[in-house]
Amino acid sequence: MRMTPLNRPISLLLVLLLSACTTLKSPLHSNAPAPSNAEAADDEATASAEDTANLPRLELTPQIVYGVLASEIAAQRGAAGSSAVTYLDLARQTKDPRLAQRAAEFALFSGQLKEASAALALWMELDPSSQVPREQLFITMLRSGKLAESEPLVEDLLKREPQRAPDIFVQLARLTARQSDKQAASALVNRLASRYPELPEARFAVIAVAAEINDEATIQREFDRLAQIAPKWDLPVAWQTDRLRRIRLDQAIDFLQRELQRRPDAGLELRTAYPRLLVGAKRFVEARSAFEALLKQNPDNPELLYATGLLAYQLRDLDAADQRLSAALQQKHPEADFIRFTLGQVAEDRQDKSAAYRWYESVGKGPQYLPAQARLAALDAADGKLDQALQRLAPLGEGEQEKVQVAMQQAEMARNAKRYDLSYRILTQALESWPRSPELLYDRALVSDQLGNLGDAERDLKALLKEKPDDPQALNALGYTLANRSSRHLEALAYIEKALKADPDNPMILDSMGWVLFKLGRNEAALKYLERSYAAMQDSEVAAHMGEVMWRLGRKQEALGVWNRALARDPGNEALQDVLKRFRLP
Repeated sequence: MRMTPLNRPISLLLVLLLSACTTLKSPLHSNAPAPSNAEAADDEATASAEDTANLPRLELTPQIVYGVLASEIAAQRGAAGSSAVTYLDLARQTKDPRLAQRAAEFALFSGQLKEASAALALWMELDPSSQVPREQLFITMLRSGKLAESEPLVEDLLKREPQRAPDIFVQLARLTARQSDKQAASALVNRLASRYPELPEARFAVIAVAAEINDEATIQREFDRLAQIAPKWDLPVAWQTDRLRRIRLDQAIDFLQRELQRRPDAGLELRTAYPRLLVGAKRFVEARSAFEALLKQNPDNPELLYATGLLAYQLRDLDAADQRLSAALQQKHPEADFIRFTLGQVAEDRQDKSAAYRWYESVGKGPQYLPAQARLAALDAADGKLDQALQRLAPLGEGEQEKVQVAMQQAEMARNAKRYDLSYRILTQALESWPRSPELLYDRALVSDQLGNLGDAERDLKALLKEKPDDPQALNALGYTLANRSSRHLEALAYIEKALKADPDNPMILDSMGWVLFKLGRNEAALKYLERSYAAMQDSEVAAHMGEVMWRLGRKQEALGVWNRALARDPGNEALQDVLKRFRLP
């Protein structure tokens, strides 16, 4: 039972205070105004369900009036803790269980466990027939780490309300797992659960505390038992799966697979968790197979259609991706715009530009709208309609981050069309609004480098490094630019060394290191870095660099082999064309 006192109306006492009555009685007192339907529904302790005979009859003194009103006002202003203290003092004076209840509510809300325990104990004493304070008191005792004090309360509650044993043991599973004394918590739960050998929730509570002391044998034994007595109860399996997932994903996969095999009637949500774990482990083929098996049993399930469609796309089965995602859309999957966007990507990969246009244009306003418009602009630019592409993107973007992304996309399109001056102007205009944007500074530096303007490129990269002094990408870019465009090779080496220290396996930085060492005449050392880079990333520019170093080392046939293989993959690459031209090769 969760108490939220600040959201409750000021119940019995406020009704009485607003009336002309002079004694504290039932809200059905003849002079009291009738409570509204909302008040009656919200405050079960008042109205006809209350046993008024057990309530004290007292003078409504100024002290009580002031204490109640001041406490409620203080609570509304965020001082529920002081309200709890005042209400507890009033409850002790008046012996009214309703005041003790209100004190407990405010104390629990403000996290004052000591005051909450006192108020709940008083409430229980003043209203022995109510089970609520008993349950709240044992919960509060456990939250306070008072295991010994909580045990008789739990036993009494189980004895009084045996039908609530399942809920009580689930509470125990949640609360005892948080105890600092794990062994004592385990002993407490095992003592209580031993009287309920056939109750699934009791077995689950034992599992929860066993997990806290790494008692895997007990966990396995109890899961074996649960598979027999509660094969359709998914909660413990889901709980253990999540626990193992946070420790080792492969253990979670193996556990869930085993449990599902002996739980043929497990719910769809639990069965779906298995292929989702496989996706998390990047075991996409297995995940797809598992999702497909579930889809056969639930052919119109939109989530399964969606999952199988995305996995088909991941595995480059474009026809299946198109079919399943279209079906998920027809079944009204909630991620409709993401599906439309993905179908646009599928159509692009199938070289069906008209279908891609249709899908992207069908994406509505929302998180996928900007990516869809960006793809439409990219298609326009690829068709030679650069101005149309730029105009499409111009009005888009909400907030700085999106507007910066739009400017970067526009600049990239202009750069790809070799309109470097236009790309530079777009980025410069954006930097007028966001002069310290690292992304814009980096992109403008690249364009300046392509324009052969070393000074501007160096200026922007150094400005970026003022914002992010240890950024390996910026350090590498500045080092490579200096190595490639100037004779300041030792200065370039210092930047690249710093970048490589921050990101030692980055193939782009390895390429830069190889290139600057080559510029310094250290060809053997340069080749080692370039070979490492090329092994990690079959990039045409790296191939151009590596072949040139090989050529300088007299390994001309190897250089030609590297260049020819790279040309076969990327015949229009400018770096390759440039090196062949310089060496006067066909």
